[in-house]
Amino acid sequence: MRRRIRHTRGFAMIDALVALAVAALTLSLLTSASWGLKIASDRRAAIEQTNAADWLLARRTLQGWAGDVSNAGPRAAGANLVGTASTVRMQVRGQDGFGSFVGELRVEGSADIGYTLSAARHDGLQDARLSSDAPRRSTLLRAQEPIRFVYLFMQSDGTGTVWRYETGDGGALPLSVAIEVGDTRRVTAPVHTTISQTCLSSLGQGGMEDRLCSVR
Repeated sequence: MRRRIRHTRGFAMIDALVALAVAALTLSLLTSASWGLKIASDRRAAIEQTNAADWLLARRTLQGWAGDVSNAGPRAAGANLVGTASTVRMQVRGQDGFGSFVGELRVEGSADIGYTLSAARHDGLQDARLSSDAPRRSTLLRAQEPIRFVYLFMQSDGTGTVWRYETGDGGALPLSVAIEVGDTRRVTAPVHTTISQTCLSSLGQGGMEDRLCSVR
């Protein structure tokens, strides 16, 4: 009878040790899993913050350049802003009209490797249809979905507006330039200038109401 009692007590002790070992292992796994989730969450938060900063830079660049497009009259609209779905170049005035340059935004990449939006300055150029061999270029942002440029124009009959993926023959400046990612329009920059700066310099303030100075 005493032997049975001793055997039962020994078996209970083994059960307790096994239970403690299982509990320790489970706690270790849970701790590792929660730590892994925290690391993943921190990485996602960092990526989101980086993406937000990248989009802010892209927005400022596009709005700054599009809002400062230099114009030389309606027949030269193509020399001031020309674009396709993957590239847009703009003639940008420098400070006080000096040091103008051609600002270029370009999309490169594919569905396999992702897409990159970069900006370049072609200093000294006076025609957006031209580009230099060695511009100052920097990457603005990266995305997994396709990035495209789209342009807002007045319809030919004047009844409304329409978005296009190219500026065409340069007969008129777009009302706005936008950046799309996938099916979402992320950034829109209006092209404010409606009066030729060259024409205005020649005619003075009277050129504000002269149709010859209009660039649209």
